[in-house]
Amino acid sequence: MPDPDLQARLDALEARVADLEARLSRRPSRASGEARPARQRPAAPPGLRVKWAEAKSEDVLGKVGIALFLVGVLFLLKEAVDRGWLTAAVRVGGAGALGAALVAVGLRLRRQRPVLGRLLTGGGIATLYGALWTASALYPLLPASVALAGMAGVAVFSLVLASREDDAALSVVGTLGALMTPLLLYREGGQMALLMGYLAVVMIGAGVVYWRKGWAALVGAASGGGWGVVLVAWIVGIWPAMVEATGTDRLAFTLGAVVVWLATGILPVLRRQRLGALAEPVFEKWPSLLRPVSLAVLAAPLALIGLVDAAWTWTTPAFVGIALVLAVGYALASRAVRPLAGPLVLASAGLVAWAAGRALGIDDMRLAATLTALGCVLVWVARRDHQRDVALVGHALAMSAAFVLVVLLTFAVGFPFEQALEPLAAGQFWRVLLAAALGAGALGWTGFTSGRTTSARGFHLTAAHLVILAWLRVALGPLANGTSLTSAAWGVYGIALVVVGLRLGDDLVRSIGLGTVLVTVAKVLLIDLAQVSALSRILLFMGLGGLLLLVSYLVPSLLRGRPARGEGPGASGEPPHPPGDGLSEPPLPPVPVEREA
Repeated sequence: MPDPDLQARLDALEARVADLEARLSRRPSRASGEARPARQRPAAPPGLRVKWAEAKSEDVLGKVGIALFLVGVLFLLKEAVDRGWLTAAVRVGGAGALGAALVAVGLRLRRQRPVLGRLLTGGGIATLYGALWTASALYPLLPASVALAGMAGVAVFSLVLASREDDAALSVVGTLGALMTPLLLYREGGQMALLMGYLAVVMIGAGVVYWRKGWAALVGAASGGGWGVVLVAWIVGIWPAMVEATGTDRLAFTLGAVVVWLATGILPVLRRQRLGALAEPVFEKWPSLLRPVSLAVLAAPLALIGLVDAAWTWTTPAFVGIALVLAVGYALASRAVRPLAGPLVLASAGLVAWAAGRALGIDDMRLAATLTALGCVLVWVARRDHQRDVALVGHALAMSAAFVLVVLLTFAVGFPFEQALEPLAAGQFWRVLLAAALGAGALGWTGFTSGRTTSARGFHLTAAHLVILAWLRVALGPLANGTSLTSAAWGVYGIALVVVGLRLGDDLVRSIGLGTVLVTVAKVLLIDLAQVSALSRILLFMGLGGLLLLVSYLVPSLLRGRPARGEGPGASGEPPHPPGDGLSEPPLPPVPVEREA
């Protein structure tokens, strides 16, 4: 006998279906053979297919060319300064007044024009930092204590303003402005205590704001800028005078590095354990190990032990002991703070591996290249078997080892600001070439076999690109006029990447090329021209600016004949290689649907 309850449910379901069919029958429908009209896009001129990013590339090249041309004009004004028409006090006072004016105008415009107001306020804060640092470090206009107090006041003002306005971007701008000042201006040794005291004030202020607000971008800015300042302090103030360096300078350097480690490596862990993480949609889509907080926590102990060891030249037993103590501490912390267990475990593993390599005496460069390739192999295995955890470890290992490889290549023939570089012996040169080829090849292969929309592609291709740039310096730097040859090779390489990226419609390759051009320009400006006369500077900058303007003008011609969108491999939207980065879940197979005959 049929179930009455089941029969009632079937009757109700039939009634709902009949009601839905009646509603659908009353809606106007298209004819069975009528197709929806396609939206027509305006056609590009014949032979020239340029998208917005490509037009932006042309615009960027033009702006860089004009900026360099104007810098050449500014060198004319420098002649007036050298003749004594503008004194140091006038220059510093003018910079301070300009910074205060920018801050005032930015605060006034924050309500009506928030983006412009934020930019002006951040620029004014950075200008005030530069004026105070210059007045103390470059010109004997202010005592060190007064300049330090002034910079501390500017740092407190910027961070308090960001906290009051609940503006994470302003906190990042203020922190980067504070940390970029010594990065750009600290070019002579001495005054290590002043530099590290200034760094400590900025890092403490950033740490207080982060503890209150939990902004991940602030931690990323503080980590990158803070360790950058420590690295520059070691290059300029410690390494060139390693034997003559005083204990006071080394102690100040060590204290500064410890403050950066506490602010970017320990404070985020404590805050995550006690207060939790702030929801930030910008970083939620990123892989967990590539978010700013994870990267800061992972990099902090490795940067600390590496830089402090470079300053004090620890013995092998001392280095191994300190590294193992830190490794045990990070391993224990990973059990207490589960959300950050990934970077904490990787930091512990990195410390153990570094200690083992130091104890066994393995060549650092070949070890770094081998670990880079091993990480890329792990990524390949993870993609094949859809193992997310293996992919995370592989990406982290490849990126960490690639960073070490780039650093070792950078210092293989001398520190970056040195003009007379030491050439490598034949055997050592080929070993370095093999290590660079292994690292760059593995990173490039992983990047090009990743989907175009994945972050893995950008990280791996950028790392491979940095390895190539560092090796070009190793190969060309020790030659006669090696600095100029290196800059020329970088510039040609960057412009070639821009052209290839534009022709293939590859925004990442195009962006890497543009970045290389900009870095080459900065290198020429800050390093290559140290011994060039004033007239040569004017001609060089105006000539280089004109050359980039010419390249900008020729960009449309270079694009002619490029395949249109929708042609060639991957035109249907699917890349010709396995998509993804190994971090996302594997796609579900399609479910067949049975149809009635």
